[in-house]
Amino acid sequence: METETIYQVQEVQWTEKTFVTKRDTVRFDRLSGFFTQAYGEIYTAIQNAGIRPMAEPFAIYYAIDEVRMETDLAAAVPVPEDFMIPAGFHPVTIPASKALYLSYYGGYENMTPAYAALEKHIAEHGYKKQWMLEQYFSDPEVEKDPAKWRTDIYFIVS
Repeated sequence: METETIYQVQEVQWTEKTFVTKRDTVRFDRLSGFFTQAYGEIYTAIQNAGIRPMAEPFAIYYAIDEVRMETDLAAAVPVPEDFMIPAGFHPVTIPASKALYLSYYGGYENMTPAYAALEKHIAEHGYKKQWMLEQYFSDPEVEKDPAKWRTDIYFIVS
């Protein structure tokens, strides 16, 4: 018998972050390949510039189209705010804001209940979603057990 996971949504203060990003519209079934290539390019570029990332990588989701099974998103790596973004990449700065946050453990195909908990919290409190981000603490190429994959999900709200 399956049990339903209860997600505890927390309201937190998001600190301003600047990202080096690679943005595209990607079919759901091609996300893994997109992230592998985009993060590889980003990390190579910042390493060549002598910069260390400020935190684990993120994805910034601009739109999700469940009908077309695709998403407009960016692979994003936090860098110092004064970092000169290399050609072929785009800077994105998300200012200090209120955020809704939760940690999710598991495979990416099972994240719907976690997102539903965040959406419910928005509806119950009258917030407006500004940004939607995931921060990845596990590399599926290294950790093969999806139950150990940790993803922090943030909704930046006003």
